[in-house]
Amino acid sequence: MVAPVSFGILIYADPAENENLHLTFFISFFFSTALSIITVLYLKSQERISDLDASKREERIQPLVLGTIYCAVGFILLMIIDTEPIIQGLMFCYAINTFLVWFITKKWKISIHAIGVGGPVTALWLYGIQVPVIMTLAVIAVCTARVLLKKHTIAQVFIGLIISINFTYLQLKYLFL
Repeated sequence: MVAPVSFGILIYADPAENENLHLTFFISFFFSTALSIITVLYLKSQERISDLDASKREERIQPLVLGTIYCAVGFILLMIIDTEPIIQGLMFCYAINTFLVWFITKKWKISIHAIGVGGPVTALWLYGIQVPVIMTLAVIAVCTARVLLKKHTIAQVFIGLIISINFTYLQLKYLFL
């Protein structure tokens, strides 16, 4: 749920900048979150994944491939309706970072949750929404939970977070801002 909150903040923070506020939010939510949830529920109902987290590394490949495609389509639609660069950029980051996770997951399990919180925090920071205590607490809460729930090792969480922050920063800074 980090993606829709992040997109919502970016979209509605300065309504004068965007003529298509609600359409922009719908596209962002639908392609970054809703389709992925629907896909995971479908794969679980078909017993193609064992749990809703797709905890087994091998089970993550198909949802990640589809997630990459969903975010890429969302990015193209956001470009077509000419949304702010930060919004297009965050969707682009979701597509590229999901592709990167898919590639890494073929060999090693990495924390998708850590990646999912690091990218939006970086985007919000670059946009000027800098609330370090809240952002740090959110990152720590997500990352700690993944380790405490024994879903990931500290290394899987830490590397996911570092990759997410760095790749999101580079993509946004040099391609969109």
